[in-house]
Amino acid sequence: MSVRRIRVERPDTVTWIVLGLVALALVLRLYDLGARALHHDESLHATYSWYFAADRHVSNCAAAYCHDPLMHGPFQFHFMALMFKLFGDGDFMARVPAALTGTALVATPLLLRRWLGTIGTVAAALFITLSPSLLYYSRFAREDIYMWMWTVLLFVSVWRYLDDGRDRWLGIAAAALALSFATKESVYLTIAIVLVYLDVRLTIEFLDQRGTKGEERWLEGLFLAPVAWLLAAFWQPLESWRTSRGFTTLPRAADMLIVIGILALPQLSAAAQIPLKAMGVDVVGDTERQIGIITVCALLGGATIVGLIWDWQRWVLVAAIFYAITIPLFTTEFLNTRNGLASDFWGALDYWMAQQEVQRGTQPWFYYLMMVPLYEFLTLIPALIGGVWLIVKRRDGLAVLFGWWFLGSLLAFSYAGEKMPWLTTHMAVPLAFMAAYVIGRYLPAIIVRLRDLERSSSSTWAVAAVAGFAFLLAFGLSVRNAHAVSFLHPDTPVEPLIYTQTSRDVPNLSRDIYKLAAEAPPGQLSIFVDSSDGATWPWAWYLRHLNVAYADPAYIQQYATPKTLILALPNTLSSVPQLREQAGEVRPYHHRWAFPEDGYKGTTWSSFLTRLSNGRLEQQWYEFMLHRIPEQWVLGWSLDGIALIPSLDTLNQN
Repeated sequence: MSVRRIRVERPDTVTWIVLGLVALALVLRLYDLGARALHHDESLHATYSWYFAADRHVSNCAAAYCHDPLMHGPFQFHFMALMFKLFGDGDFMARVPAALTGTALVATPLLLRRWLGTIGTVAAALFITLSPSLLYYSRFAREDIYMWMWTVLLFVSVWRYLDDGRDRWLGIAAAALALSFATKESVYLTIAIVLVYLDVRLTIEFLDQRGTKGEERWLEGLFLAPVAWLLAAFWQPLESWRTSRGFTTLPRAADMLIVIGILALPQLSAAAQIPLKAMGVDVVGDTERQIGIITVCALLGGATIVGLIWDWQRWVLVAAIFYAITIPLFTTEFLNTRNGLASDFWGALDYWMAQQEVQRGTQPWFYYLMMVPLYEFLTLIPALIGGVWLIVKRRDGLAVLFGWWFLGSLLAFSYAGEKMPWLTTHMAVPLAFMAAYVIGRYLPAIIVRLRDLERSSSSTWAVAAVAGFAFLLAFGLSVRNAHAVSFLHPDTPVEPLIYTQTSRDVPNLSRDIYKLAAEAPPGQLSIFVDSSDGATWPWAWYLRHLNVAYADPAYIQQYATPKTLILALPNTLSSVPQLREQAGEVRPYHHRWAFPEDGYKGTTWSSFLTRLSNGRLEQQWYEFMLHRIPEQWVLGWSLDGIALIPSLDTLNQN
C-alpha cells in the first residue's frame, strides 16, 4: 500500500510580508477594543448573544436564540455566543469576532496573488489593514465585517473558477453565499451585482461562439443578454435549437451563474409579494403563510430541477454545502425548525423589503459620493485613474470585475432606501483591490523605466517624484484619519463615519451603579430604566447582571420609591419633581449623540456648484480633514438622560 505525500510549500517573502500585515492588523483591531462605549446596535447584538450563550430564554421561542430579521442574520449571534461561552462576556469580547474576521480579511489578497502580482498583493493587504472605514468597523460588533469576508470569497471564487474551472470554487462560492444569507440582507444586492456580471460575461462568450461583429454584435447582445441565463439553465434540453444557432459550448460563466442563481432563487420567495400587492392582493396573515409555502416549495422544486438538468453530481454537492450552513443556523441547530425555516426562506427578505420604504437614516442620494472620497481617497484616486485605463484601453478582465464590483455596489447601495456609514465599507473593499491591482501593474514598469538612465529624462523623474510625494502625503493623511476615528475619538461623533454613538457617560455610570448595588443591602435597591425613545439600549447590555425593570414613563412615575435608581429622559421626570428631591444624587448624562447632518443634507446642485466655484467647498473639506468638527456641535444632537441615584443611607433604612 503506497502512501501519498502531501506537498506543503514554505511561505515565500510575499507571504511573510502579508502575514506580517495580518499581525499588524490583529494588533490594530484588538488594541483597546473595549474602550469605546457599545453602540445601540452593538448592544442589541451582544445582549442577545449573551442570552444565547447563557441558554436564557427571553421570548416564546423554543431556543435561547431565534432568528429575527430586525437584527439581521444568525451567524453573528452564533459566533459571538461561542466567544462568550469560551472566554466570558464583556465589551471587548463582544467585538473580538468582528476583529478576528477583519484581521483574516487582510490575508485574502493572497488568493489573487497570481493576478495582483507581488507588489499588488502586498498593497491590497496594506490598504485593507489601514483603511479608515474598514479599521473602524472591524472594531465594531456589527455584521458588516462578516459580509466583507463572504463577498470577497464570492468574487474570488467567481474569478478563480472562470480561470481554472475547478469544482472547489463552486463549493467555496456556495459556502460564501450561504454565510452571506446567514449574515445580512445586503446579500440580495451582492447577488444582483454578481449575477449581472456573470450574465454579461456569458452573453459576450456566446457572441464569440457565433462570431458576430460590429453593429450586429451589439444588437444581438441586447436581445441575448436578458435570456442568456435561460439558455445556460436549459442547455441540454435546448441542444437542437442552440447548436443550429452556433451555441456549441457551455462557458464556465454559465456554471457559476447557475450555481449562484438556483441557490439564491428560493431565498427570494418573499419577492412574490411585489406583483401580488400590485394586483391588489392583501398578503397578510393566513394568506401570506399560504402564499409563502406555495412559493417556497415551487422555487425549491424549480431550482432542484434546473440543478439536476445542469449537472446532478455538482448540484448535489453545492446544495449540500449551502443548506448544511443555512438551515442549522436559521433554525438554531433545529431547536426552532418551523419558525427558523420560515424566517430563512421568507422572513428575511420580507423584512428587508419593508425597510426600504422606511428609509432609515434618511440620507441624500449622494451620501456615498460624499463618504467614499472623504475616507477612501487613498485607494479611490489610483483605482479611478488606473482602473479606467485598464478597463477602457487594456480591456483587462480582472479590472472589469473589480470595477463592476465597486460601481455596482455604489449604485445598489445608493439606490437602496437605507444608507448608513457602515455600508461605505462595501465600496472600500473593491477599491482596495482595484487600487492594489493598478499599482501592481504599473509600479514595476515605472521603476524599470526610471532605472534606465538613457531612456528616463529629468521630466520623467520630476513627474515620478511629484506622484510619489502625493501618494505618501495621501497615505499619511489616510493613516491619520484611521487613527483618529478608531482611537482618538471613537465614541464622539465629530465625523460622519461614527454617525450616532453611545456616550462614554453610559459605561462610566454603569460602573457606579454596579458599585452601589454591591454596597446596598440585599433586596433594597430597585432599578428602573426609561424605555421611551429606544433608551433601553444599551442599558440592557450594561446592566445585564442586575435585576432591572425597563418601563414606560407612566410606570416609573407611579411605582418609583426613594430606594429606586432611575435612568430616565428629562420629560419622564418633569411631572414628578418629588423624585428629584428625594434622590441622593441627580446626575445628568449624555445617553447617545450623533454627527450633525443638517449641513450636507441641505446641499443642492446649485449650492454645491456655488461653493465649488468660490473655493468654499475646498476650504471646508481642508478644515474638516485637519480638525473634524468641534465637540460642542455634537451636543445639539444629543439624547440626554438623568440618573436619580439613591444614597446608601436611604438604602440602609428599614
